[in-house]
This record gives sequence, C-alpha cells and structure tokens, in this order.
Amino acid sequence: MVEEILRVEPQLFGSQVQHTSIARKAELWQRIVDRVNAVGQHPRNREDIRKRWNDLRGKVRSMVSRHNIAVQKTGGGPPPTPPEFTSWEQEVFNILHP
Repeated sequence: MVEEILRVEPQLFGSQVQHTSIARKAELWQRIVDRVNAVGQHPRNREDIRKRWNDLRGKVRSMVSRHNIAVQKTGGGPPPTPPEFTSWEQEVFNILHP
C-alpha cells in the first residue's frame, strides 16, 4: 500500500495536488484500492486505505516528535538514539521531511 501511495504522492498530497482534479484523485485512490485488494485477503475501500495511510503517517510523525523532544531535554548521559525506521517508515519519513 505504501509503495502505491508513494508512487502517486505528488498528485495526492504533494507538489502537484493543486493541479490534480477531484476526479483524477478519485481515480488514483481507486487504482490504489484495486492493487491493495489484489494482494490482500480482506477487501478494502478508499476510506480504509486513506485511514491506514493517515495512521502510518501519524506513527512516523510521532516517532520523530518523541526523538526531537528527547534531544531537547537537559541532563547528562549519552544523547538519545535516533528512531529506527522500517523500510516503509523511512520512505514515509522522506516524504514528510524532504
């Protein structure tokens, strides 16, 4: 799912979003839904996929936020280690923080 969304991310959320019509966005989301349903056992709809994407994005943002808070704390000891991302989390991070 992440790969499919990242493939069309500029048109759905990024630099080309203002130039993408509502009908085109719906078409892109439907293509993502079709590809996810082709490999999954449970059929998903557009709202399910969008919610999952927002949840994944939120998880990555939360990991980064916790790290940034830890970095700004005072006190001794070693510095906090940066978050360890899975491959898809790293891809989402790269989109959120270019």
